[in-house]
Amino acid sequence: MIKTNKKIVSFIMILCLTLSLAACGSKSEDKEPYDYDLSEYVTLGDYTGIKVTEEAISVSGDDVKAEIQNRLQQASTTTEDKEGTAAAGQTVNIAYVGKIDGKEFEGGSTTGTNITLGSSGYIDGFDDGVIGMKVGETKTLNLQFPEDYWGKEVAGKPVDFTVTLNSITVSNVPEYNIDFVKANSKSTTLEEYEKSVKEDLLAQKEANAKQQMQNSVWNTVVDNAKVLKYPDKELKDIKETIKTQYEPYAEQYGMEYADFMEQMLGMTEDEYAKTIVHQEMVIYSIARKEGITINDSEYDKLLKDYMKEQNITSDKEFKAQYGASFEEYVGKANLMKSFMMEKVLDFVVDQSVKVPAEESAKA
Repeated sequence: MIKTNKKIVSFIMILCLTLSLAACGSKSEDKEPYDYDLSEYVTLGDYTGIKVTEEAISVSGDDVKAEIQNRLQQASTTTEDKEGTAAAGQTVNIAYVGKIDGKEFEGGSTTGTNITLGSSGYIDGFDDGVIGMKVGETKTLNLQFPEDYWGKEVAGKPVDFTVTLNSITVSNVPEYNIDFVKANSKSTTLEEYEKSVKEDLLAQKEANAKQQMQNSVWNTVVDNAKVLKYPDKELKDIKETIKTQYEPYAEQYGMEYADFMEQMLGMTEDEYAKTIVHQEMVIYSIARKEGITINDSEYDKLLKDYMKEQNITSDKEFKAQYGASFEEYVGKANLMKSFMMEKVLDFVVDQSVKVPAEESAKA
């Protein structure tokens, strides 16, 4: 049984599309994308001086304590308890067989899967039915798929799930002390560790704030631009890469590709492709108007930085595994496109008008 997914398409998702598709082995010509006069296809609106809210960034002592607790949880070990009663919030291992009109259906059964009771994402009544079960107990849940369930073949239908509680996962959380600090960091004192945690949190908040500003500014820039028409070649290429990316998932879930796109992304393949091409045309139009380029030395640095972000420490090892260097595998044009996206995005954010959050709230 597949969990319900939120229909979210953000600029960051689009920004990463090229590399995510390329990482699946798609190929591209190593030439500049949209290497023609884009004024026939898109008219830029205002892209500088965009007002954006700038949040004040701070890290409190409570933030540090919460992060340390989070790290303790991440460092915890688990054991499977073969006794006990399932309660809300616990992670349990269950097996179940789902039947509609007395017949099993595709994707409705498993011999063992872990879920967290109360937040599994399964249909209404499933978690509540498991809560209170004892390990080893088998129980039949008489439920119903919601009318708007993503799988149209089962949407709105009554369903019986025969569930067996295999085990309850018990989390063993370590104590916060100097032994934990030395084993999980380079710090030698609790004070030093807490200072490093605060610095990490500050960096994370700054990165999140930057991303929020990027999304806000970019959405406005794109909305201000008017598409006159879509270039056939790029639209066709994007559709092919989208299909390469998502069709296997549709098959995995036993769905028609078109239905999968509608249910999981909230738009058709054509709409999604046009969204991407729209943004890419805006990016290259701004880049050319502002003289934004990436020279060879800058490209080399960006490539090295990106490989480091992807935890690729050796291009030689990558080639041995995939039969090509990272650059060859992804495609230089794909890399250049993503690097240009980031550079243009930084430009429009730098040119935006930052309004402190307290002033924005008063407006």
